[in-house]
Amino acid sequence: MRLIFIRHPETHANVRKLIYGRTESDYSEKGKNSIRWVVEHLRERTISGIYASPLKRTAMLADSIGTEYGVPVRFRDELMEMDFGVFENLTPEEAAEKYDQYYKAFMDNYTDYMIPDGESFRGVYDRVAGFMQEIIAADGTCVIVTHGMVIKAALAYLLDLGLDDVWHFNTQPAAIIEIEYRDRYGVLHGLTGPDMG
Repeated sequence: MRLIFIRHPETHANVRKLIYGRTESDYSEKGKNSIRWVVEHLRERTISGIYASPLKRTAMLADSIGTEYGVPVRFRDELMEMDFGVFENLTPEEAAEKYDQYYKAFMDNYTDYMIPDGESFRGVYDRVAGFMQEIIAADGTCVIVTHGMVIKAALAYLLDLGLDDVWHFNTQPAAIIEIEYRDRYGVLHGLTGPDMG
């Protein structure tokens, strides 16, 4: 199976450098303009399925791809962004000031620390791994429109990486990451984006 992960386009929250997972945020002008780039980048593909997070910033892009290629979008809660709990909609500086103890604990153990009213990255990994196990047995090319932390979790699972290793991947808004997965073995085939040349 060929898996094409696409991170949602840039939002106003991205521009403001906010910590946000479940908080909704509209596309910036740059984000709106990147939709056409993503759709065109997929032009030569035969897409057999599209899955997406139900959050607005992913759903809009997934619907654009689905409409263009005549493939229905299946929305899955497992693909929602990490829930950052009390840190939601704050800048890192604001989170560190307002929730000093929690933020320090998160930075010291960002893999396993359970953010108050939120979740841990390991929790994200567990739900994403379960979703991956469900779909990787199929053939064809599957597009998955989702979020940065979900993509990191998927890469850890598909490429057999430790959860600390995924920070070596910078998945910018509208980035496209392609993985070929055969016989329980994943290979990275490409990582590109509208700002990556």
